[in-house]
Amino acid sequence: MKRSNQILWLLSLAQFFVMQVWFNYSSIIPVIEEAWNLTASESGLILAFFHIGYVLAVIFYSFLITAYNPKYSFIFGACLAGVAGLSFAFWADGFWSALFLRTLSGIGVAGIYVPGMKMVAELFPPEKRGRALGIYVGSLVIGSGSSLFISALFINTLGWKGVIGITSFLSLIAAIIISFVKIPPIVRLEGQRLTFEKAKGVFKKRNLLINAGYTGHCWELYAMWSWIGPFLVFYFLTNGYENQLAIQLGNALGAFIIIIGGIATYIGGTISDRFGRTQTATYFLIISILGTISIGWLTFIPISLMILLAFIYGFAIVADSPIYNTAITEVTDPELLGIALGIQSVLGFGATIFAPLLFGILLDRFNWGIAFTTIGIMTIFAPLCMLALTRLTTREQKTL
Repeated sequence: MKRSNQILWLLSLAQFFVMQVWFNYSSIIPVIEEAWNLTASESGLILAFFHIGYVLAVIFYSFLITAYNPKYSFIFGACLAGVAGLSFAFWADGFWSALFLRTLSGIGVAGIYVPGMKMVAELFPPEKRGRALGIYVGSLVIGSGSSLFISALFINTLGWKGVIGITSFLSLIAAIIISFVKIPPIVRLEGQRLTFEKAKGVFKKRNLLINAGYTGHCWELYAMWSWIGPFLVFYFLTNGYENQLAIQLGNALGAFIIIIGGIATYIGGTISDRFGRTQTATYFLIISILGTISIGWLTFIPISLMILLAFIYGFAIVADSPIYNTAITEVTDPELLGIALGIQSVLGFGATIFAPLLFGILLDRFNWGIAFTTIGIMTIFAPLCMLALTRLTTREQKTL
Protein backbone atom coordinates (compact mmCIF):
# COMPACT_ATOMS: atom_id res chain seq x y z
CA MET A 1 0.00 0.00 0.00
CA LYS A 2 2.93 2.34 0.70
CA ARG A 3 4.15 1.89 -2.88
CA SER A 4 0.63 2.56 -4.18
CA ASN A 5 0.45 5.81 -2.23
CA GLN A 6 3.82 6.92 -3.59
CA ILE A 7 2.68 6.31 -7.16
CA LEU A 8 -0.62 8.09 -6.46
CA TRP A 9 1.19 11.23 -5.30
CA LEU A 10 3.64 11.16 -8.23
CA LEU A 11 0.77 10.78 -10.71
CA SER A 12 -1.09 13.58 -8.93
CA LEU A 13 1.94 15.88 -9.00
CA ALA A 14 2.49 15.24 -12.71
CA GLN A 15 -1.18 15.83 -13.46
CA PHE A 16 -1.05 19.05 -11.40
CA PHE A 17 1.71 20.32 -13.70
CA VAL A 18 -0.07 19.33 -16.94
CA MET A 19 -3.41 20.78 -15.87
CA GLN A 20 -1.89 24.25 -15.76
CA VAL A 21 -2.56 24.15 -19.50
CA TRP A 22 -6.31 23.60 -19.14
CA PHE A 23 -7.31 27.11 -18.09
CA ASN A 24 -4.24 29.14 -18.95
CA TYR A 25 -6.17 30.48 -21.95
CA SER A 26 -9.19 31.37 -19.80
CA SER A 27 -6.87 33.37 -17.54
CA ILE A 28 -5.86 35.68 -20.38
CA ILE A 29 -9.24 36.05 -22.15
CA PRO A 30 -9.80 39.72 -21.17
CA VAL A 31 -6.31 40.64 -22.44
CA ILE A 32 -6.46 38.53 -25.61
CA GLU A 33 -9.92 39.76 -26.59
CA GLU A 34 -8.65 43.33 -26.50
CA ALA A 35 -5.35 42.58 -28.25
CA TRP A 36 -6.85 40.45 -31.05
CA ASN A 37 -10.34 42.05 -31.23
CA LEU A 38 -12.03 38.76 -30.32
CA THR A 39 -15.70 38.50 -29.37
CA ALA A 40 -16.94 36.41 -26.44
CA SER A 41 -18.32 33.92 -28.97
CA GLU A 42 -14.88 33.53 -30.58
CA SER A 43 -13.29 33.04 -27.17
CA GLY A 44 -15.95 30.43 -26.43
CA LEU A 45 -15.13 28.69 -29.71
CA ILE A 46 -11.43 28.52 -28.83
CA LEU A 47 -12.40 27.06 -25.45
CA ALA A 48 -14.69 24.58 -27.20
CA PHE A 49 -11.99 23.35 -29.60
CA PHE A 50 -9.69 22.53 -26.71
CA HIS A 51 -12.45 20.20 -25.51
CA ILE A 52 -13.05 18.84 -29.02
CA GLY A 53 -9.39 17.86 -29.23
CA TYR A 54 -9.63 16.33 -25.78
CA VAL A 55 -12.76 14.27 -26.49
CA LEU A 56 -11.61 12.94 -29.87
CA ALA A 57 -8.25 11.95 -28.41
CA VAL A 58 -9.79 10.24 -25.37
CA ILE A 59 -11.46 7.72 -27.68
CA PHE A 60 -8.05 6.78 -29.10
CA TYR A 61 -6.26 6.77 -25.73
CA SER A 62 -8.97 4.61 -24.13
CA PHE A 63 -8.50 1.80 -26.63
CA LEU A 64 -4.73 2.27 -26.49
CA ILE A 65 -4.48 1.82 -22.72
CA THR A 66 -6.63 -1.32 -22.95
CA ALA A 67 -3.77 -2.99 -24.85
CA TYR A 68 -0.66 -1.05 -23.81
CA ASN A 69 1.03 0.53 -20.82
CA PRO A 70 -0.98 3.65 -19.79
CA LYS A 71 2.27 5.21 -18.55
CA TYR A 72 3.36 5.86 -22.15
CA SER A 73 0.09 7.63 -22.97
CA PHE A 74 0.68 9.87 -19.96
CA ILE A 75 4.21 10.80 -21.09
CA PHE A 76 3.19 11.44 -24.71
CA GLY A 77 0.20 13.55 -23.68
CA ALA A 78 2.28 15.67 -21.30
CA CYS A 79 4.89 16.34 -23.99
CA LEU A 80 2.28 17.31 -26.58
CA ALA A 81 0.44 19.61 -24.17
CA GLY A 82 3.71 21.32 -23.26
CA VAL A 83 4.93 21.79 -26.83
CA ALA A 84 1.55 23.08 -28.05
CA GLY A 85 1.36 25.52 -25.15
CA LEU A 86 4.85 26.87 -25.71
CA SER A 87 4.05 27.23 -29.42
CA PHE A 88 0.98 29.27 -28.43
CA ALA A 89 3.17 31.58 -26.33
CA PHE A 90 5.72 32.15 -29.10
CA TRP A 91 3.68 32.06 -32.32
CA ALA A 92 -0.08 32.51 -31.76
CA ASP A 93 -1.19 35.84 -33.22
CA GLY A 94 -4.94 35.61 -33.70
CA PHE A 95 -8.10 33.52 -33.71
CA TRP A 96 -7.07 30.74 -36.11
CA SER A 97 -3.62 30.06 -34.70
CA ALA A 98 -5.08 30.05 -31.18
CA LEU A 99 -7.83 27.65 -32.26
CA PHE A 100 -5.33 25.20 -33.80
CA LEU A 101 -2.83 25.22 -30.94
CA ARG A 102 -5.49 24.96 -28.23
CA THR A 103 -6.92 21.93 -30.06
CA LEU A 104 -3.47 20.30 -29.94
CA SER A 105 -3.27 21.14 -26.22
CA GLY A 106 -6.58 19.35 -25.68
CA ILE A 107 -5.28 16.27 -27.51
CA GLY A 108 -2.25 16.27 -25.24
CA VAL A 109 -4.15 16.66 -21.99
CA ALA A 110 -6.40 13.74 -23.00
CA GLY A 111 -3.41 11.44 -22.60
CA ILE A 112 -3.16 12.28 -18.90
CA TYR A 113 -6.47 12.00 -17.13
CA VAL A 114 -7.97 8.64 -18.14
CA PRO A 115 -4.70 6.63 -18.17
CA GLY A 116 -3.85 8.06 -14.74
CA MET A 117 -7.32 7.25 -13.45
CA LYS A 118 -7.01 3.67 -14.66
CA MET A 119 -3.71 3.24 -12.85
CA VAL A 120 -5.03 4.76 -9.61
CA ALA A 121 -8.24 2.67 -9.71
CA GLU A 122 -6.24 -0.55 -10.06
CA LEU A 123 -3.76 0.40 -7.34
CA PHE A 124 -6.42 0.68 -4.61
CA PRO A 125 -9.22 -1.63 -3.38
CA PRO A 126 -12.85 -0.40 -3.64
CA GLU A 127 -13.09 0.65 0.03
CA LYS A 128 -10.18 3.08 -0.44
CA ARG A 129 -10.73 3.99 -4.07
CA GLY A 130 -13.00 6.98 -3.46
CA ARG A 131 -10.35 8.71 -1.35
CA ALA A 132 -7.56 7.84 -3.80
CA LEU A 133 -9.45 9.09 -6.84
CA GLY A 134 -10.46 12.14 -4.81
CA ILE A 135 -6.76 12.98 -4.39
CA TYR A 136 -6.04 12.34 -8.07
CA VAL A 137 -8.99 14.42 -9.29
CA GLY A 138 -8.04 17.05 -6.72
CA SER A 139 -4.67 17.47 -8.43
CA LEU A 140 -6.55 18.20 -11.68
CA VAL A 141 -8.65 20.80 -9.91
CA ILE A 142 -5.76 22.53 -8.12
CA GLY A 143 -3.62 22.45 -11.25
CA SER A 144 -6.40 23.95 -13.35
CA GLY A 145 -7.01 26.74 -10.87
CA SER A 146 -3.32 27.48 -10.43
CA SER A 147 -3.07 28.76 -14.00
CA LEU A 148 -5.47 31.57 -13.05
CA PHE A 149 -3.39 32.28 -9.96
CA ILE A 150 -0.16 32.39 -11.98
CA SER A 151 -1.87 34.80 -14.38
CA ALA A 152 -2.89 37.07 -11.51
CA LEU A 153 0.71 37.11 -10.23
CA PHE A 154 2.63 37.55 -13.47
CA ILE A 155 0.44 38.94 -16.25
CA ASN A 156 1.41 42.55 -15.49
CA THR A 157 5.15 41.80 -15.44
CA LEU A 158 5.49 38.94 -17.97
CA GLY A 159 2.43 39.56 -20.13
CA TRP A 160 0.13 36.88 -21.50
CA LYS A 161 2.97 35.18 -23.40
CA GLY A 162 4.93 34.72 -20.19
CA VAL A 163 1.90 33.29 -18.38
CA ILE A 164 1.23 30.77 -21.17
CA GLY A 165 4.93 29.89 -21.39
CA ILE A 166 5.37 29.19 -17.66
CA THR A 167 2.22 27.09 -17.35
CA SER A 168 3.00 25.09 -20.51
CA PHE A 169 6.61 24.33 -19.59
CA LEU A 170 5.42 22.51 -16.46
CA SER A 171 3.89 19.82 -18.71
CA LEU A 172 7.36 18.85 -19.88
CA ILE A 173 8.46 18.52 -16.24
CA ALA A 174 5.49 16.18 -15.72
CA ALA A 175 6.60 13.94 -18.58
CA ILE A 176 10.05 13.62 -16.99
CA ILE A 177 8.54 12.71 -13.59
CA ILE A 178 6.35 9.93 -15.01
CA SER A 179 9.19 8.49 -17.10
CA PHE A 180 10.92 7.49 -13.83
CA VAL A 181 7.81 5.93 -12.21
CA LYS A 182 7.82 2.11 -12.05
CA ILE A 183 4.29 0.70 -12.31
CA PRO A 184 3.74 -2.44 -10.14
CA PRO A 185 2.27 -5.69 -11.55
CA ILE A 186 -1.12 -5.02 -9.90
CA VAL A 187 -1.86 -2.52 -12.69
CA ARG A 188 -2.94 -4.17 -15.94
CA LEU A 189 -0.34 -3.03 -18.47
CA GLU A 190 -1.56 -5.27 -21.26
CA GLY A 191 -5.23 -5.76 -21.98
CA GLN A 192 -7.17 -8.66 -23.39
CA ARG A 193 -8.72 -8.85 -26.82
CA LEU A 194 -11.84 -6.71 -26.90
CA THR A 195 -14.94 -8.39 -28.33
CA PHE A 196 -18.41 -7.01 -29.02
CA GLU A 197 -19.91 -9.17 -26.27
CA LYS A 198 -17.43 -7.84 -23.73
CA ALA A 199 -17.89 -4.25 -24.87
CA LYS A 200 -21.64 -4.46 -24.23
CA GLY A 201 -20.81 -4.66 -20.53
CA VAL A 202 -20.01 -0.93 -20.41
CA PHE A 203 -23.55 -0.03 -21.54
CA LYS A 204 -25.51 -1.54 -18.68
CA LYS A 205 -28.27 0.56 -17.10
CA ARG A 206 -26.12 1.39 -14.08
CA ASN A 207 -23.27 2.56 -16.31
CA LEU A 208 -25.63 4.71 -18.38
CA LEU A 209 -27.14 6.43 -15.33
CA ILE A 210 -23.73 7.09 -13.76
CA ASN A 211 -22.41 8.48 -17.05
CA ALA A 212 -25.50 10.65 -17.58
CA GLY A 213 -24.98 12.15 -14.12
CA TYR A 214 -21.30 12.71 -14.91
CA THR A 215 -22.21 14.40 -18.19
CA GLY A 216 -24.46 16.88 -16.39
CA HIS A 217 -21.77 17.45 -13.78
CA CYS A 218 -19.15 18.22 -16.46
CA TRP A 219 -21.56 20.46 -18.38
CA GLU A 220 -22.05 22.70 -15.36
CA LEU A 221 -18.51 22.46 -14.01
CA TYR A 222 -16.59 23.39 -17.15
CA ALA A 223 -18.93 26.20 -18.13
CA MET A 224 -18.32 27.68 -14.69
CA TRP A 225 -14.57 27.00 -14.61
CA SER A 226 -14.05 28.46 -18.10
CA TRP A 227 -15.90 31.69 -17.37
CA ILE A 228 -15.61 32.30 -13.61
CA GLY A 229 -12.38 34.28 -14.04
CA PRO A 230 -13.79 36.66 -16.69
CA PHE A 231 -17.03 36.95 -14.67
CA LEU A 232 -15.17 38.01 -11.54
CA VAL A 233 -13.12 40.50 -13.57
CA PHE A 234 -16.46 41.94 -14.72
CA TYR A 235 -17.71 41.92 -11.12
CA PHE A 236 -14.73 43.98 -9.91
CA LEU A 237 -15.02 46.38 -12.85
CA THR A 238 -18.71 46.84 -12.05
CA ASN A 239 -17.78 47.66 -8.47
CA GLY A 240 -15.43 50.47 -9.48
CA TYR A 241 -11.98 48.83 -9.72
CA GLU A 242 -9.65 49.98 -12.50
CA ASN A 243 -8.96 47.57 -15.36
CA GLN A 244 -5.57 46.06 -14.43
CA LEU A 245 -6.50 45.62 -10.77
CA ALA A 246 -9.84 44.06 -11.72
CA ILE A 247 -8.04 41.53 -13.95
CA GLN A 248 -5.64 40.62 -11.14
CA LEU A 249 -8.31 40.34 -8.45
CA GLY A 250 -10.76 38.50 -10.70
CA ASN A 251 -8.20 35.90 -11.76
CA ALA A 252 -6.85 35.50 -8.22
CA LEU A 253 -10.31 34.93 -6.76
CA GLY A 254 -11.24 32.67 -9.69
CA ALA A 255 -8.08 30.65 -9.04
CA PHE A 256 -8.87 30.16 -5.36
CA ILE A 257 -12.47 29.19 -6.19
CA ILE A 258 -11.19 26.44 -8.48
CA ILE A 259 -8.31 25.44 -6.19
CA ILE A 260 -10.67 24.96 -3.22
CA GLY A 261 -12.07 22.11 -5.31
CA GLY A 262 -8.87 20.18 -4.63
CA ILE A 263 -9.99 19.87 -1.02
CA ALA A 264 -13.59 19.34 -2.12
CA THR A 265 -12.80 16.29 -4.28
CA TYR A 266 -10.90 14.65 -1.42
CA ILE A 267 -13.78 15.32 1.00
CA GLY A 268 -16.42 14.29 -1.55
CA GLY A 269 -14.64 11.05 -2.41
CA THR A 270 -14.07 10.21 1.26
CA ILE A 271 -17.70 10.94 2.20
CA SER A 272 -18.91 8.73 -0.66
CA ASP A 273 -16.76 5.85 0.68
CA ARG A 274 -18.82 6.03 3.86
CA PHE A 275 -22.30 7.22 2.86
CA GLY A 276 -22.68 5.95 -0.70
CA ARG A 277 -21.87 7.28 -4.14
CA THR A 278 -25.28 8.35 -5.47
CA GLN A 279 -26.61 10.05 -2.33
CA THR A 280 -23.44 12.10 -1.89
CA ALA A 281 -23.37 13.13 -5.56
CA THR A 282 -27.03 14.18 -5.46
CA TYR A 283 -26.58 16.55 -2.52
CA PHE A 284 -23.59 18.29 -4.08
CA LEU A 285 -25.36 18.60 -7.44
CA ILE A 286 -28.36 20.34 -5.88
CA ILE A 287 -26.15 22.87 -4.06
CA SER A 288 -24.08 23.64 -7.16
CA ILE A 289 -27.12 24.07 -9.43
CA LEU A 290 -28.55 26.62 -7.00
CA GLY A 291 -25.23 28.46 -7.15
CA THR A 292 -25.13 28.42 -10.96
CA ILE A 293 -28.66 29.76 -11.28
CA SER A 294 -28.07 32.63 -8.86
CA ILE A 295 -24.47 33.90 -9.11
CA GLY A 296 -24.72 35.72 -12.45
CA TRP A 297 -27.47 38.00 -11.12
CA LEU A 298 -25.56 39.05 -7.98
CA THR A 299 -22.98 41.52 -9.29
CA PHE A 300 -24.42 44.15 -6.92
CA ILE A 301 -23.68 42.31 -3.65
CA PRO A 302 -20.77 43.31 -1.38
CA ILE A 303 -17.40 41.74 -2.08
CA SER A 304 -17.40 39.81 1.20
CA LEU A 305 -20.69 38.11 0.27
CA MET A 306 -19.50 37.39 -3.28
CA ILE A 307 -16.35 35.73 -1.94
CA LEU A 308 -18.38 33.59 0.48
CA LEU A 309 -20.91 32.59 -2.17
CA ALA A 310 -18.20 31.87 -4.73
CA PHE A 311 -16.26 29.62 -2.37
CA ILE A 312 -19.35 27.59 -1.41
CA TYR A 313 -20.23 27.35 -5.09
CA GLY A 314 -16.69 26.37 -6.09
CA PHE A 315 -16.59 23.68 -3.40
CA ALA A 316 -19.95 22.08 -4.20
CA ILE A 317 -19.62 22.12 -7.99
CA VAL A 318 -16.58 19.80 -8.00
CA ALA A 319 -16.91 17.78 -4.78
CA ASP A 320 -18.85 15.03 -6.60
CA SER A 321 -16.35 14.72 -9.46
CA PRO A 322 -14.43 11.62 -8.23
CA ILE A 323 -17.67 9.92 -7.20
CA TYR A 324 -18.70 9.16 -10.80
CA ASN A 325 -15.21 7.86 -11.65
CA THR A 326 -15.22 5.63 -8.57
CA ALA A 327 -18.78 4.41 -9.18
CA ILE A 328 -18.00 3.33 -12.75
CA THR A 329 -15.02 1.24 -11.57
CA GLU A 330 -17.34 -0.60 -9.17
CA VAL A 331 -19.89 -1.67 -11.80
CA THR A 332 -17.45 -2.56 -14.61
CA ASP A 333 -15.46 -5.74 -15.25
CA PRO A 334 -11.75 -5.09 -14.59
CA GLU A 335 -10.69 -5.98 -18.14
CA LEU A 336 -13.06 -3.30 -19.48
CA LEU A 337 -12.00 -0.61 -17.04
CA GLY A 338 -9.96 1.44 -19.53
CA ILE A 339 -12.81 1.46 -22.07
CA ALA A 340 -15.44 2.23 -19.41
CA LEU A 341 -13.46 5.18 -18.04
CA GLY A 342 -12.82 6.36 -21.59
CA ILE A 343 -16.51 6.25 -22.52
CA GLN A 344 -17.37 8.12 -19.33
CA SER A 345 -14.75 10.75 -20.13
CA VAL A 346 -15.94 11.11 -23.75
CA LEU A 347 -19.54 11.62 -22.64
CA GLY A 348 -18.68 13.96 -19.79
CA PHE A 349 -16.12 16.06 -21.60
CA GLY A 350 -18.18 15.94 -24.78
CA ALA A 351 -20.61 18.17 -22.93
CA THR A 352 -17.77 20.55 -22.15
CA ILE A 353 -17.33 21.25 -25.87
CA PHE A 354 -20.69 22.97 -25.97
CA ALA A 355 -21.11 24.41 -22.46
CA PRO A 356 -18.37 27.11 -22.65
CA LEU A 357 -19.38 27.90 -26.23
CA LEU A 358 -23.08 28.26 -25.36
CA PHE A 359 -22.11 30.39 -22.38
CA GLY A 360 -20.13 32.75 -24.62
CA ILE A 361 -22.96 33.01 -27.16
CA LEU A 362 -25.52 33.79 -24.42
CA LEU A 363 -23.14 36.33 -22.90
CA ASP A 364 -22.77 38.09 -26.25
CA ARG A 365 -26.54 38.30 -26.72
CA PHE A 366 -27.80 38.74 -23.15
CA ASN A 367 -25.88 39.01 -19.88
CA TRP A 368 -24.05 37.03 -17.18
CA GLY A 369 -27.28 36.17 -15.37
CA ILE A 370 -28.91 34.57 -18.42
CA ALA A 371 -25.71 32.68 -19.30
CA PHE A 372 -25.23 31.15 -15.83
CA THR A 373 -28.94 30.43 -15.29
CA THR A 374 -29.31 28.62 -18.62
CA ILE A 375 -26.36 26.37 -17.79
CA GLY A 376 -27.83 25.63 -14.35
CA ILE A 377 -31.30 24.76 -15.62
CA MET A 378 -29.83 22.41 -18.23
CA THR A 379 -27.95 20.56 -15.47
CA ILE A 380 -31.07 19.50 -13.57
CA PHE A 381 -31.18 16.12 -15.34
CA ALA A 382 -27.98 15.07 -13.49
CA PRO A 383 -29.46 14.77 -9.96
CA LEU A 384 -32.54 13.13 -11.51
CA CYS A 385 -30.27 10.41 -12.93
CA MET A 386 -28.66 9.94 -9.51
CA LEU A 387 -32.07 9.59 -7.88
CA ALA A 388 -33.04 7.01 -10.53
CA LEU A 389 -29.82 5.10 -9.80
CA THR A 390 -30.59 5.15 -6.08
CA ARG A 391 -34.06 3.70 -6.70
CA LEU A 392 -32.59 1.03 -9.01
CA THR A 393 -30.04 0.03 -6.36
CA THR A 394 -32.74 -0.10 -3.66
CA ARG A 395 -34.98 -2.33 -5.80
CA GLU A 396 -32.13 -4.70 -6.58
CA GLN A 397 -31.18 -4.96 -2.91
CA LYS A 398 -34.78 -5.84 -1.97
CA THR A 399 -34.84 -8.68 -4.47
CA LEU A 400 -31.71 -10.30 -3.03
